Amino acid sequence: MRAFSSRRAFALCASLLSLGLLPATAAATSSQSQIDTAIEKAIAYTLPQQEAATGAIPGFGGDWMATALVAAGVDLAEVRGPAPGDPSLRDFVFGEYTLPTWDDDPPGGTAAEYARSTLISHAAGLDPARLSATSNQPAQLAGRWNPATGSYGEANSNTTAFAIMAMKTAGLPRWALSPTVAFLRHNQHDDGGWTHPAALTAGAREEPSEEDMTGAAVAALCEAGVPAYDTDVAEALAFLRGRMVNATGGVEYLWGPPNASVNAWVVNGLNACGIGSQSPAWTTTAGKTPIDFLLSLQVPAGPEAGGFGYAGPTGPEIYSTQDALRAIAGGVFTAEPQSVVPVPAVAAGTPVPHLLAIELAPGNVRICKVTAAAGASLTALLGVAETASRPAGCVTSLEVSGGEVRTINGFAPEGGGEAWLARLDQGTAAVAAGQPVGFGELVSLRIGQRPLAGSGPVGPQGQTGIPGPTGKAGKRGPKGKPGRISGKGCKPRARKSGKRRGHCKAKHRGKRPGR
Repeated sequence: MRAFSSRRAFALCASLLSLGLLPATAAATSSQSQIDTAIEKAIAYTLPQQEAATGAIPGFGGDWMATALVAAGVDLAEVRGPAPGDPSLRDFVFGEYTLPTWDDDPPGGTAAEYARSTLISHAAGLDPARLSATSNQPAQLAGRWNPATGSYGEANSNTTAFAIMAMKTAGLPRWALSPTVAFLRHNQHDDGGWTHPAALTAGAREEPSEEDMTGAAVAALCEAGVPAYDTDVAEALAFLRGRMVNATGGVEYLWGPPNASVNAWVVNGLNACGIGSQSPAWTTTAGKTPIDFLLSLQVPAGPEAGGFGYAGPTGPEIYSTQDALRAIAGGVFTAEPQSVVPVPAVAAGTPVPHLLAIELAPGNVRICKVTAAAGASLTALLGVAETASRPAGCVTSLEVSGGEVRTINGFAPEGGGEAWLARLDQGTAAVAAGQPVGFGELVSLRIGQRPLAGSGPVGPQGQTGIPGPTGKAGKRGPKGKPGRISGKGCKPRARKSGKRRGHCKAKHRGKRPGR
């Protein structure tokens, strides 16, 4: 547990500020029209840089540009060269993440790389779990799960934050995210922010935080379902608010001047929490916001017009541009695709990787990658996990009786009203038994109330029926007594259509009302 500090005393005030509930002295200066124009210019700067032969946008940050363009409303299937056969940016993403280097077993890549591939694939309209029979990026990330810390791979805040966002995109249940969220909370510094490396000692937590990493951590927490008024989030927002430069609206950087990436990551965090980055709380007394600062970094004219510089409107680069574009377009670190690609067909019996998540008890979670035959029964998949999973030990013991799963790792339901329940992807929870597990399906199990006998999944709502005939009008009630302003002067007036209607003007009885 972190030591109590004075910043907790104003956490509530900070949360009110972050939610825009307290007034500022000036309004934001960037209009929506200006933001829309900046987005259009950034897209116009980016698209000509695509390689016609590969569909890629080269350079550092070119892969992340896919998420920025989608956040700005661009369909990656339409981002292609001039020739009819030129590959699209989506084609490049698909080809990149189905290479053998992305489905090594054991996973050869870093957890950060698998988090990135999951977020980018999702934005591209691909299913990260079903890129091919061997490429399941969320499962690869699960293979880097560290049960001792709750983190993925490298035990640091940066990897942890992006792993949370990737797994949330992949549909991992909130309870399965809780150990990783707890790890990220544990790494929070005393000033309210985070740094890229782990901060597991009291001395490290006293060090100053990095503003960009704090923005990413805030985004991860809110994406995982933590509310903006949560104490840790409120403290982080208070830290970032205190780093704003009054004259520009930019957020300062621990290791250098305010820049595009730092401010974009801060805005990404605000976007994830549903906080307006141009709300009064994020407007300085000089009338500037983080959005104003980002727009000030865009090259206004010339051959590089529309690109964003790192710390000023010169020397634009892809990395700064993709960060800024995603932020001003309202994105987080991924985006919902404009169109989707159907998943490939895989024959039953083909070995395919799955992401398996098990809650043995509240807070006691196991996450792993399991390779089993497509269409195999759930009990067969759990049997495979008992002998071969990444990481090992996901399932240490399994008992099946009467076709149902009775115990996992020694944990059993309490009483006849409970059972082990399984969900495949985002489907309805059912008693864990011999149900077939399809290609790339996410499998999550936890103990819960046994569904009522005969109950099944709820079907889609039917169409609205045809309205019935109008009933007869009821009898007219007795005439009431005249009211205080019953005297009315009604004069018929002609409409343009030729018909006439009554125009009535109330006549007040007695004294006229005062003003």
